[in-house]
Amino acid sequence: MKIYLSIYLYGAIIVLSGIFLLFSEYSSFDTLKFTLAISLIVGSVFSFISAFSSRRSHMAFSYHEMHALAMLVYGVSVLLLSKSLEMLISFTVYLFIFYAFSEIIFCLRIFELKSKVIFKVAVVRSILGLVVGAGSVVAMNFPDFTLEGLGILFIIVGINVMLYVPILKKKEFNEVQYVSKEI
Repeated sequence: MKIYLSIYLYGAIIVLSGIFLLFSEYSSFDTLKFTLAISLIVGSVFSFISAFSSRRSHMAFSYHEMHALAMLVYGVSVLLLSKSLEMLISFTVYLFIFYAFSEIIFCLRIFELKSKVIFKVAVVRSILGLVVGAGSVVAMNFPDFTLEGLGILFIIVGINVMLYVPILKKKEFNEVQYVSKEI
């Protein structure tokens, strides 16, 4: 249960960061900087917990570990290096472009390993990667709505993380059923 709770918390923190960005029109740069940095550093802790809890599944471990590391680097970079709103936006767009590529590469890696693939999940995650990548580029091109656009992307990513839990539970249940039938 600990793995699922940490994934839900990790996703919820990302969603809350997105909601904060959606309604941050009148927030100061320092408020934006510290809120995003600290929340995603905390989110990376929960992602690391998820990664280490799922060590038995190498793919899940590497996926959550990679995202935890990316969020940690993002949070620390924003906290220590971000000196202007433009830099904060650039760091955030880089995070989303990394996320987009990692989703697509993760799906390709699953197919390459020829492991048991849930085709719908792979397609949805690939599409999500494309949407986040394209969305970050679009958000940068509309300066009046950049923060709101990035907030929406955070919400999409966070919801995706939380929606993955039922898939993990079902997969774990099916593995237990399969082992039970063998015994």
